[in-house]
Amino acid sequence: MNRRRLLLTAAKIAAGLVIASPLELFARSIPDNKISFSHTHTGECFDLCVNDRAYSPVVRENLFFFLRDFRTKEVHSIDFRLMDILLKIRQKTGSTGIYQVISGYRSPNTNNLLRGKSTGVAKKSLHLQGRAIDIRLTDVPTKELRDVALSLRAGGVGYYAKSDFVHIDTGHVRSW
Repeated sequence: MNRRRLLLTAAKIAAGLVIASPLELFARSIPDNKISFSHTHTGECFDLCVNDRAYSPVVRENLFFFLRDFRTKEVHSIDFRLMDILLKIRQKTGSTGIYQVISGYRSPNTNNLLRGKSTGVAKKSLHLQGRAIDIRLTDVPTKELRDVALSLRAGGVGYYAKSDFVHIDTGHVRSW
């Protein structure tokens, strides 16, 4: 490649970047029904296409395993209404980020352990039923995440500013 061709190619690339930044191109390529997760404790990642709860047994099994109690390794079913809520939050915020999972299913042993360490853990937590998730969204401040979740009026929303996460569940509409 001669110098003239190299400069011409570089100019074309630069012009393309001015018109559409790589981040914009990436944002447009994410399907509207996709949720991406990473688990803060296990380092595992999981992608889910939300499709009106018509999930294959393999997808269900993989999600249940991903959201297992990472302390005890116990796997439990997860309420797919949580996925509907998370998708609505992603769509409403325009997020292209990744949900960071702090806690999904929680076994009775883990719940009791955490209750001994904190006053903020409910005795009958919906985590025990696979109906709650504690999360962050990488490109949305947790305060905004909380506000959008509250606006949906789809279940419980807890905001833990010091720990920088939001609790979402499929129980009665309430907040703390």
